[in-house]
Amino acid sequence: MARAGLEKSDVRKARDSLVAQSQYPSVDAVRIALGNTGSKTTIHKYLKELEEEEGGSGSQKASISEALQDLVERLAARLAEEADVRIEQVTQEFSAKELEHAQALQQLENELLAAREVARSLEARLQSEIAGHAKTHAALQTETVARRTAVQQVADLKERLEQAQLELRQQQLAVRGKQDEVAKLNQEGARLVLELSHTKQSLYEQLTNGRKLEQKIEQLQSAHLHTGDLQRQLVSKIAEAEVLSEQLKAAEAQLEPAKAQAREFELLLAQANAKVQAQDQIGEQLQAYLDKMTTGSRAKVK
Repeated sequence: MARAGLEKSDVRKARDSLVAQSQYPSVDAVRIALGNTGSKTTIHKYLKELEEEEGGSGSQKASISEALQDLVERLAARLAEEADVRIEQVTQEFSAKELEHAQALQQLENELLAAREVARSLEARLQSEIAGHAKTHAALQTETVARRTAVQQVADLKERLEQAQLELRQQQLAVRGKQDEVAKLNQEGARLVLELSHTKQSLYEQLTNGRKLEQKIEQLQSAHLHTGDLQRQLVSKIAEAEVLSEQLKAAEAQLEPAKAQAREFELLLAQANAKVQAQDQIGEQLQAYLDKMTTGSRAKVK
């Protein structure tokens, strides 16, 4: 490369110094004398101009070897010049490639930064979706527990209702038994009344006959005693029937709370069933929402 500010006078001084030292002032020698500065092409040009200005080789003719050496140096200078041009072209091409590579690298780095930003955004959205999913899952678990509790309550109510119905059937059977006993007592009383009526009729007929047969007095007295026994039995049966009737009323009175409790259980059961159905609907809606959110999260991640 040419030294900045290289003048023809500098080349002249270097050449004259070499000649004074009995050295041939070739391009390389002159360049060395100049401190390895300056372009060989420029030095060659200045040497040629100085030679032309001085009218050839001066007072002495250059030898053939010197002429050949000069030719070689000129060719070398030409080759060096072409090499410098080629090196400059290669350097420019390399600089262009390097710039292109740097631009491409910068673009890749920008794309990488953008991709990392997108990845961070997707990661944040994914974490948000996961948090939402966790909240929805917790709500679903809460609803599931509530539904299970409601189902257990319904089962308990059903069991209590069945127990109440069983007790009610037992009370009804007891009442029916008492009713059967009362019916039997009524039938027995009716039979005794009928028997007493027949006895009184028989007694009346016997008395109406004017005690025709005295030998039947004892029989009449026995019949009278038997009538008294029958009356006492009738009174006892009537009293027993009244007691059974009171027991029947008491049993019916005891059945009223059981019937009311059964109606209350049926109402609670209907309310619990309605609550379970509502919770089932809420659970299905939550499950559908959870499935939708999960499907949406997967689609966004993809």
